[in-house]
Amino acid sequence: MNRRLRWSTVFRLYEKIQPWVNVSAAKEDLPPGERIVVLAPHIDDETIGCGGVIAKHAAQGQRVAILTFADCTPERIEEGRAAGRLLGVARQDFLAHTSKTLLDGPEPAASLARFLDEERPDLVYVPGLFDRHVDHLSVNLLLARHSRQTGASWMVYASEIWNTLTPNVAVDITLFKTLKADALACFSSQNAANNWVDAALSLNRYRGITTGAGDYAEAFYRMTAQGHAQLYEHALGRL
Repeated sequence: MNRRLRWSTVFRLYEKIQPWVNVSAAKEDLPPGERIVVLAPHIDDETIGCGGVIAKHAAQGQRVAILTFADCTPERIEEGRAAGRLLGVARQDFLAHTSKTLLDGPEPAASLARFLDEERPDLVYVPGLFDRHVDHLSVNLLLARHSRQTGASWMVYASEIWNTLTPNVAVDITLFKTLKADALACFSSQNAANNWVDAALSLNRYRGITTGAGDYAEAFYRMTAQGHAQLYEHALGRL
């Protein structure tokens, strides 16, 4: 707990001074934390946005748990579990909600609260800020509300899925890019329409070049939990 609070204090200070320091994305070998939660609006979002980092955490013996919210059909659950096994995920929960309904009732928020209480994460991966899919925005709002209500101290790393970011941190995934490609290939139902292996790895190659983090990199916008909540409150006028 003390270590988690210490990292949170350091990053809160960094958020204050960040506008005044070098604008280039920082490079992290691996975001610090032993217990990792990934919030995925849909099955495959986690692998597209941070599959390489998930595998890197798992390879270091850190616990990774994924909560997926919407459109969890039997076919897609099977694909997601296959990808999760390749990446080394310890836990995958799939909720039964329909797309575009995550703010229509209390159940998604309650499920998120239970999952976070059980996992006690040091850091949480979530889709990027203002990703253009309504479910991606909804998951961010649910997390922001929970963080504000509970005073959460975990770190939040926003990943690139539907929209690119102006990242403030990049992580080298070069040694895990083949594993990420294999995991993405598990999503047959999604790859039938779009080649997500090529799309995601091409972005990772671009991020590797532009950040200098490695040959392949995943880029994120890093925030404290309260910084994430504050950002959404400012953007929407409320939480």
